[in-house]
Amino acid sequence: MPLNKLYQRLQGPGGIMPVMEIAFPLMVSTSTVAMMLFIDRLYLKQVNQEAMNASLSGGFTSFAFQSFFIGIIGFSTALVAQNYGARQFHKCPRILTQTIVFSCCSVPFILALIPVGRWVLATVGLSDGELVQAQIYLTILLAGTGFDFFRNSLNSYFGGLGQTKVVLLATFVMAIANVSANYVLIFGKLGFPALGIEGAAYGTVFAWFTGVVTLCIFYIKQINYREYQLPNSFQLDLEILKKLVHFGFASGLEIALLIFAIDLMILTMKSYGADVSTAITVGLTWIQTLHIPVIGLEIGTMSLVGRFIGAQDPDSVSDSVFSGLLLASGYAVIAALAFLFATHTLVFMFLEPDSSAETLDLAIWGTQLNAFILFIISWSGILGGALRGAGDTYGAMTIFATFWWFQFFLMFILVRLVELAPDEVLAIHVFSSPLLLIAMMIRFRSGVWRKFKLTGSDFH
Repeated sequence: MPLNKLYQRLQGPGGIMPVMEIAFPLMVSTSTVAMMLFIDRLYLKQVNQEAMNASLSGGFTSFAFQSFFIGIIGFSTALVAQNYGARQFHKCPRILTQTIVFSCCSVPFILALIPVGRWVLATVGLSDGELVQAQIYLTILLAGTGFDFFRNSLNSYFGGLGQTKVVLLATFVMAIANVSANYVLIFGKLGFPALGIEGAAYGTVFAWFTGVVTLCIFYIKQINYREYQLPNSFQLDLEILKKLVHFGFASGLEIALLIFAIDLMILTMKSYGADVSTAITVGLTWIQTLHIPVIGLEIGTMSLVGRFIGAQDPDSVSDSVFSGLLLASGYAVIAALAFLFATHTLVFMFLEPDSSAETLDLAIWGTQLNAFILFIISWSGILGGALRGAGDTYGAMTIFATFWWFQFFLMFILVRLVELAPDEVLAIHVFSSPLLLIAMMIRFRSGVWRKFKLTGSDFH
């Protein structure tokens, strides 16, 4: 591509600055969420190693059960963005109302799934100490999941409007509440009993609640904007609700299938024993912490793509995706350098120098492998966000779900049947990941996403 054309693409409506204007607050916001998880595990490390491991197995499994509903809720970002881009401002608050209605209807299903989640954890070969704590963590998080659904609904609304600074501020408030409450409840400060991992779970639910309250304050302030017609938005709109579920179903199913596959991969690796479980927790904590900011960039790309689709500006759609990929690449380079050249520093934040050789070697190897896979999942995420923003949710779902379930079955065979060593299994998993990126590139370049329409009274 000629340099002058490249410069024009980066300076246009879909260029670096417009993408960053929306995505940067979301990246900081998601980074704050990542730091919450990171600090929780540092706290729990001081309780015992099994508590730290249980926060990953119990937390990820609880998210797997929530993920289908969160995926549908999150798709409201694209709905709001497209209606905002089409200047149908009055529909944006109505979309939020339908998202809240959907959230309320989803909570009973989550509560009914708590025994299933506890059973899943009991069947994968966790150590007794990790199993008990993981089940406690999962139970409390799923019981408080309504607050997280409401928070995600409001986040998606403001993200669709491009008001990502609101999301950022609410996340900061939530992070402060989480870190403070977890410190008090885990270690038993200010007269509270020391609850360990149970305190970490209660602190997380409390943080979700504070995030909801903060976002509601900003939402109520919009009553002063006539174009949103906020007083008329608090009503059931079956057309919008149907659209949310119809298109969001694929996003929800995609995330659920993806997260369940990843969760089963994690639990399969943890079945090697306590030493491997600890090493896997360390490696995954770092890829989770440093990848989560890219999710903010992915959401920003989805929001901007939705806006340009609504405004019937396909050229700016392509430019915004290109800008998102460029920004993701720059971030991934910095993170990869940390994985490769500060490996020991990262690992020893969670491990003691006298940890077993098996744990240390595998944690170091897994952390170094993160440098490669971060590029793959970052680029794939940006392309996936663009497809969802355009309404091609079923295409994105098929690719992501197929890839991650293939990875799970491959890992299961390698661990349980072939009985390869853990480091070899991790290497095969990471170096087969470019298959995901290739499939996403083919789907995006096919242009199928151009035929979808989410605005207006009809949709297809």
